[in-house]
Amino acid sequence: MGGLPLPAAWGRPELEAVGFTGFVPFAGLAAAGVPTEAGIYVVLRPAGTSPELLELTRARAGSAYPLDDLAARWVPGTPVVYIGKAEAKVGGLRKRLGQFARKGASHQGGRSIWQLADQDELLVAWVTTPGESAEDVEVRYRTAFADVYGRWPFANRKR
Repeated sequence: MGGLPLPAAWGRPELEAVGFTGFVPFAGLAAAGVPTEAGIYVVLRPAGTSPELLELTRARAGSAYPLDDLAARWVPGTPVVYIGKAEAKVGGLRKRLGQFARKGASHQGGRSIWQLADQDELLVAWVTTPGESAEDVEVRYRTAFADVYGRWPFANRKR
């Protein structure tokens, strides 16, 4: 299969090895030179401990998820908490990640991350997907993640 290769494992070194760049906190996105092309992105939680979950969300869109739901969705053993996509027709990675950084304004996906107490420590990394649909790559990545961990990343809920 052509296109973006899958990482050998789901840590930062393996993601870097297949071309992911950035690895910046949401607050650092504006200065990070995020491309306007289509691509996929991952949100990583560097801390290897179980997260502290907040009862209230800091998201601007949507209500808080129940704590028992969030706890049941947590995937131990990986820093990856979300895998998302950005199509070029809507401003690419720069626009999509900018929406995400505004705590869910125009971005319902991944809103569980705004209930992590250490959300300001999360890192965002991205890779463009030239010649391949970002949606197809995102689906392939989530499927490969689920093959290893038995479920999607913590904050992925749709499709």
